[in-house]
Amino acid sequence: MLDEIIAFISILVSSWSVYNSFLAIYGITWNKIETKDFSDKTFSIIIPAKNEEKVLGRLLDRMVNQEYDKSKYEIIVVEDGSTDNTYQVCKQYENLYDNLVHCIKLNPSNVPNGKSRALNYAMKVAKHEIIGIFDADTVPRLDVLSYASSVFNDPQVAGVQGKLIPINVRENIITRFASLEELYYEYSIAGRARLGLFVPLEGTCTFVRKSVVQEVGGWNEYSLTEDLDLSIRLVSKGYKIVYVPSIMAWREVPISLRWLIRQRLRWYRGHFEVNLKLRGSKIDLRIIDGALIVLTPIFMVLNLVNYSLILIYPTSLFIVATAFVSAASFVSFITALTISKKHLIEFPYSILSLVYMNFVVLLNITALLLEITRRPRIWVKTERSGKVFTEIGR
Repeated sequence: MLDEIIAFISILVSSWSVYNSFLAIYGITWNKIETKDFSDKTFSIIIPAKNEEKVLGRLLDRMVNQEYDKSKYEIIVVEDGSTDNTYQVCKQYENLYDNLVHCIKLNPSNVPNGKSRALNYAMKVAKHEIIGIFDADTVPRLDVLSYASSVFNDPQVAGVQGKLIPINVRENIITRFASLEELYYEYSIAGRARLGLFVPLEGTCTFVRKSVVQEVGGWNEYSLTEDLDLSIRLVSKGYKIVYVPSIMAWREVPISLRWLIRQRLRWYRGHFEVNLKLRGSKIDLRIIDGALIVLTPIFMVLNLVNYSLILIYPTSLFIVATAFVSAASFVSFITALTISKKHLIEFPYSILSLVYMNFVVLLNITALLLEITRRPRIWVKTERSGKVFTEIGR
């Protein structure tokens, strides 16, 4: 009986890995271009900011120069408990663009997710129907609003997610590995979108209808992954979330091992808290695929069973399970190699990414233990380097 359980779990996890790798490979080749729309769509751009003086100005420069009618959008910066000059940076732009940029300073609060609190607060004062969310380290193209406008012509579209590319891929060893992991996920989302599967919101370069977000109760201030939590609720209500590669932005990945660990633990633990109670919802491929994303930490933890295959050696089940594991590892390597080539990451990192994935497994185990032991949930902001100021795109 033990032999069958070990083999079954190993084959299941390997199949899940191959599934996501093929989605990523399928997504890499997708370059769908939407038409630009400069019609009557209006936007409220919300930027939650805490200790972001290094990067906030870089983002605001991009937002105030969008190729869009300035009377049809506003920029709301929500500063929450900064100990640096974030608020002062915002005020400088507010003084220069007093009809476009608005600064809000929040009072202290003890909710686990300060970003969700900032978004909910800003949504109450937002003037326009379409809400755009940008983390302060994001560097969007100058045409993201015109592309997003065209997608919202479909009334069933509740959310739009743009394509996110690491801006500091080659800053150091940590950023190379972090970039490979994030790009793997990014291209798997693109693959899902091409196939009409579940598209999660990623928390930046994100656009949502204000009325729909209010309908489902806003952002969850007690979830560590508020974007995924909102995505599940929107899709379960029958709304569409669309991924648009032509809506493109760059963002920073963690530059140190310490901040990489802290960010990933928040992400992985947040998956355990996403509510999958979908009462009254029609179960379709999008919902099933969304559940597979939510259950990612579980699948990662189950990778441990591959180290137990020696217990069933040399049975036929061992041979079958080992074949699945080998195939999964090979496909993962090919995916990493393809991503590395596209984003100019040196070849050795493609090989070492297989080792890095064991580190990711360890972090998922840690996240699971934190959840089981009910350790306090703390939304930890990732530190930015702000070193990349290169002119990117339009």
